[in-house]
Amino acid sequence: FNIYAEHPTLYRGPDGSYFGYSVDFYQASTDRNTVSVLVGAPKANTSQPGIVEAGAVYYCPWPGPPDSCRQIPFDNSNNRMIKMNGTREPLEFKSHQWFGASVRTHKGKVVACAPLYHWRTVKLSGEKDPVGTCYVAVQNFSAYAEYSPCRTNDPDPEGQGFCQAGFSVDFTKEGTLVVGGPGSFYWQAEKLKRVQRCRRSERVSEFKLSTCNNTPPAPGQVMTAGIAEILNGYSLKAVLRQVPGEKHTRAAEDTHDDSYLAACFKLYSELLQFYCFPCVGYSVAVGEFTGDSEQELIAGVPRGAQNFGYVAMINSTNMTFIQNFSGEQVGLATFPSHHPSHLDSCIICHVFQMASYFGYSLTVTDLNGDGTDDVLVGAPLYMEREMESYPREVGRVYLYLQLSPLTFSDPVLLTGTYTFLRARNSDSTSGRPQPGWIQWKSCQKLLLEIMLSSSADVAVGCPFGGEEHGGRVLIYNGHQDVAAQGLMLSQELRAARSRAGALSGYGFTLRGGHDLDKNQYPDLIVGAFGSGEVSVYRSRAVVSAEASMNLTPRVLNPDDRQCHLPQTDIMATCLKVDVCATVSGVGIPASLDLRAELQLDWLKGARGGVRRVLFLDTQEPQRTMLLRLGHRHPRACLTHTIYLKEDDEFRDKLTPISLALNYSLAPPSRGQDLPPILNHYSSTFLQEQAYILLDCGDDNVCIPDLQLSAIMDRSELLIGDDNPLLLTITAVNRGEGAYEAELHALIPPEADYIGVKRSAETLSEPDCEYKTVNDSRMVVCDLGNPMVAGTELTVGLRFSVQRLEDVGPVIGFSMQIHSSNKDNPQSNPVSLNLTIAAVAQLDLRGVSHPSQVVLPFPRWEPKEKPVKEDEVGPQVTHIYELHNFGPGSIQEAELHVGWPSRFRERNLLYAMEIQTDGPISCKTNNSLNPLGLQVSSVQDTPELLGFLRNTSASHQRHRRAVSGSQGSVGKTLNCTNVSCLRIACLIGRLDRRQSAVVKIRSRLWVQTFLQHRNSPYILNSTVSFEVRSMPYRVQPALLPKHTTSMGTLVLWGTPDVSFAVPLWVIILAILLGLLVLAILTLAMWKCGFFDRAKPPSDDNVSDQEQLTADQTADA
Repeated sequence: FNIYAEHPTLYRGPDGSYFGYSVDFYQASTDRNTVSVLVGAPKANTSQPGIVEAGAVYYCPWPGPPDSCRQIPFDNSNNRMIKMNGTREPLEFKSHQWFGASVRTHKGKVVACAPLYHWRTVKLSGEKDPVGTCYVAVQNFSAYAEYSPCRTNDPDPEGQGFCQAGFSVDFTKEGTLVVGGPGSFYWQAEKLKRVQRCRRSERVSEFKLSTCNNTPPAPGQVMTAGIAEILNGYSLKAVLRQVPGEKHTRAAEDTHDDSYLAACFKLYSELLQFYCFPCVGYSVAVGEFTGDSEQELIAGVPRGAQNFGYVAMINSTNMTFIQNFSGEQVGLATFPSHHPSHLDSCIICHVFQMASYFGYSLTVTDLNGDGTDDVLVGAPLYMEREMESYPREVGRVYLYLQLSPLTFSDPVLLTGTYTFLRARNSDSTSGRPQPGWIQWKSCQKLLLEIMLSSSADVAVGCPFGGEEHGGRVLIYNGHQDVAAQGLMLSQELRAARSRAGALSGYGFTLRGGHDLDKNQYPDLIVGAFGSGEVSVYRSRAVVSAEASMNLTPRVLNPDDRQCHLPQTDIMATCLKVDVCATVSGVGIPASLDLRAELQLDWLKGARGGVRRVLFLDTQEPQRTMLLRLGHRHPRACLTHTIYLKEDDEFRDKLTPISLALNYSLAPPSRGQDLPPILNHYSSTFLQEQAYILLDCGDDNVCIPDLQLSAIMDRSELLIGDDNPLLLTITAVNRGEGAYEAELHALIPPEADYIGVKRSAETLSEPDCEYKTVNDSRMVVCDLGNPMVAGTELTVGLRFSVQRLEDVGPVIGFSMQIHSSNKDNPQSNPVSLNLTIAAVAQLDLRGVSHPSQVVLPFPRWEPKEKPVKEDEVGPQVTHIYELHNFGPGSIQEAELHVGWPSRFRERNLLYAMEIQTDGPISCKTNNSLNPLGLQVSSVQDTPELLGFLRNTSASHQRHRRAVSGSQGSVGKTLNCTNVSCLRIACLIGRLDRRQSAVVKIRSRLWVQTFLQHRNSPYILNSTVSFEVRSMPYRVQPALLPKHTTSMGTLVLWGTPDVSFAVPLWVIILAILLGLLVLAILTLAMWKCGFFDRAKPPSDDNVSDQEQLTADQTADA
C-alpha cells in the first residue's frame, strides 16, 4: 500500500524492441550508493554487423529522463565463422536470438541471456540448434564472458540441442548462477519410473513428503555455475567449453516400470500418469527447504505431469530431484527410480486443471514471518468455469507455506477476476507466451517483497488485466495468519495509456527488493514490453501512529460548576481532554504533521441527536488540530476543555458521552518529493467515554420499578360515530430514577389522537406528541427525566375513533413505559380492547294529501266512462320516507307497500304513478293506470311541498296514521279486506342523515263511494321495511325492520242548495232599511241629541269668578 503511484519514473526504449521484457536493479558494488535499472529488449537492434534484432540490455540511470537509457555492449561481434569443406560458414546465429529476454544481477554481477541463440552443431549437415547462451558482466561492465552450457557435443532434440539455456535465470545467495534450459532432452518423453505411497501427516491440511532415493531426472535441464569460474579462462575462441564446477540435472533412463503406477491407481482411484515433456527449467528460483545451510533450487515444469504442470525441487549440491508441487490436490504419490545413487523424488499430485501452465512463474519468500521460505507458483492459463460452455482464463497463484523441512501446507489460492478477448500468436520455437498472445488472465508474474516489514509482500502482475486490457499490478500483503485468512490485497497499480494504443503488457515483468532512493524501503520496477516502457515506483516511508485520550474527570457532576462560559456569568461543569499521539517507523521524516479531528458526543451527532458537551472556547462540537511529530519528536500532546450543557437542553443522561478522535497524516507540502504514508493496518480511530453523575447510589446505576395501569370511559364503539374516547393512564415508579421515561401508547389505525385532557385536578398534563415509527402509530408522553422514585402520574389521553368499516369485532390500545436505563428499563405492558358495533336507527314516516276527502263535490258528477284522470275523482297522494338517523349506514334494504286499489271489482284508490327520490327503485305486481287515463299536470300543494322539503331536514318521530278517534268514524279499508296493489322497493346504501322517498299518486274513484252514501271510510295503505345488510365487517345480531300504515279519511257532508231572489224583494228591502234609518234620526233630534252647547256671557263670568274668590277666602 506504500507504493507511490502518482509520479513513477518512466523509461522508454525503441519501438518494437520489447523494451521492458525483463528488468532488474543494478548496483556496481555494495560500497557505492548509486542504484540503476537494467532493462532487457530482446528484439532491439544493435551495432553488431550483419545481425538483425539480436536483442540488447539497456542501462538506465536513476533518476533520469525517459530517453536516458543506453545499450550495454555485452557483445559487439558478428557471428563466429567456421571453415567447412573449404567454405566459411556461420558457426552461430545471433539474429533474432532474443538477447535480454532474461536479466539478473547479484552484487555487481550481471547475467543476460539469449534463449533463442542458435549454433551450427558439430555435424557436417549444417543443422542449427536453439541451445541458448548467456553473457556475464562484472566490474561495472568492464569485463564480459559468454556462458553457453548447452553448446555441447550432445546436440539434437533428444540431447541438449533444444536446450534454450537462459530461458530462466537466477542467483543463489552465495552468487552461484542458476540457468534453466527447458528444451533439453526434448524427445525423450520419459515416464517417471516408480510410484510409492506418500505418508499423510497428522495435520489434515498438510502433506509430509518423505525423502526418497533413486529419482529419475526429468526432461529439461537446470544448470549451475560460479561466476568466477565462468570468467576464469574465458576465451572467445573456446566454443565448446566445460566450466569447472558446473552442475546440471541429468536425462532420464530408457527403462521404466508401470507396476508401481498401478498401485497408485488403486490407492487414489485416479489415473496419475506423469509424462515429463520439455519443461524443467521453464522458471527457476532459489530457497531453503531442507533445514540445512544449503539452498535448494526449484524449477517450474508447466507442461509436466500430462500438461497439468508441477514444480520440481532440486538439491543444489548433486542436482538431484527432491520434491515436486503440482496443480490442485486430489492425490499424493512418490516416484523413486531404480538407480541407487539418486535421491528420492516425491510429487504432490494436486492435479486439477490441464494446461493451466502451473509453474510458469516462481517466487520464494517468507510471507508469514516465521523465518522459513515459502513458495509461490503461477498458473496464468487457469480457467474459471462459470458456465461450462464459456470458460474464462483468469489465472491463479498458489502459495505453499513451509511448515517444517520438506513439509508444506495446502495451497493458499489467489484467483484472477478480469476477462478479456483472446487472440493467440505465440512463438513456436521458444514455447513461451509471446507478446502477441493476449490471454484471458489476471495473474502472470510474481515478485517478492515490496514493503519492508516482518512479513514479505507480493506483487502479482496481470499484464492484460483491466477494462481496457492495459494491465494491472496487484500488491498483496503477507501476515502471520496467511494460512487462515489468505493474502490481503492492499494496492492496485494501473498502466498509463499506451502510446500506440496497443496492449502494453504492463505487469509482464516485475522486480523489487532494492532501495533506489535510500529511504530504507524497497522499490518496484514494472515492465510493459508492448509499449516499450518501464515504470519505476518508489516506496513511501510507513508511519505507524498511536493516539490516546485522557479525560479528567471521567464522571461529570452537573452540580459541580467550576468554569465560566466565555463572555457570560454562567458557571458550567467542565472536563479536560488530553490528546496525545506517538509515531514510529523506519525512515520516517524528522518532522511530520498528524492531522487529528476530535468530535464530542459523536454518536449523538451521527444520529441527529442533541450533543451534550461542547468545547468551552468555541462552543462547537468538533475541532481539527495538528500535532507536530517526527523521529526526533515522536510524541506530542494537546489539551482541550469541554463543558456540559444545562439539564433542560438535552434529555439523555444515561448514555455515555463518546469522544471520537480521527487522525491521519496532514497533506504533504508542495516541496515534499516522497510523502510518507500512514500504516494501512494501524488504527486511525480512537474513542473514549465520559459519564454524567446520576442520583443512583454509589454504583451510579439506577434500577427503576415502573408500573402501569389504564382504563377507558367506554367499552363499545359504534361504526359511523365520532366515538370520543378518554384513556386514563396511571404511571408509577416504585424504584430508583427512570431517565428519559416515556409513555408509549400504541394506537390502532382507526384512532385519531386529539390531545391531553386538561383542567382536571386529578390529571397531570405532560407533554405528549403523536409519532409514526416503522408504520406504527403511537402517542409518546414525557414522564420526566428522571422520573424520580415514588412518582405517580395520571394522564388522560383523548381520542376519536373512526374508520371502523373494515375492522374486526375488537380493536386495542397497547401501552408501556420506556426509559433509557440499562436495568429494568420498562414497565409492565397494558392492553385495552374495545368492541365494535354496527347500529343504524331508521325512521319510517309518511303523509296523506289530502288527509280527508268530503263527498259529494258541489256541481260535479262522475262520468260513466272517464277519459281524463280528473273525471274519476279527487287526487290522493301518499308519501313514504325511510330516514337513517345513523350512526351507521345500511347497505341494502327492502320496502313493501300495500295499496288499497279495488273492492268487489270496483276501484278505490286508482294508482296513477310512483315517484322515488334517493337510492331506491320500485316495481309493482300490476300495472299502473291500467285504463290509460289521460294524465293531468297537477302541481304539488304547499302542504305537500313543505313535507318534501322536510325530508332533508331534522326529523321528528311522528307518523300521519289513522288515530283511534278517526278509526271509530268509519269502516277501515286495507289489505286485509280489499284487494291491494303490491309495491316492492329495493333501497341501496343509505348513509347517516340520508333518506329514501316513495311518492304514490292516485285518484279516489268517487263512483264507488256514491253507491254507499253517507258511509264514512278510512283507506289505509300499509308500508314496511327490512334491512338486509350493512356495509361493515361487523354485522349486528338483529337488523332493523318496521311496519306502519297511512290512511285517507272519506267523509260525507250536507249538499249546498241555491235560491233565486227576486229583484223587487231586493229593492223593497233597501227602501225599508232607509225608512228605519230616517225614523231613528228623527227621534234622536227630538231628544236634543244633535243640539250644540253655547259659551257663557261676560256677566256670568264675573259672577262666577266672584263666587270662586269668596269661597277661597272662607277657606
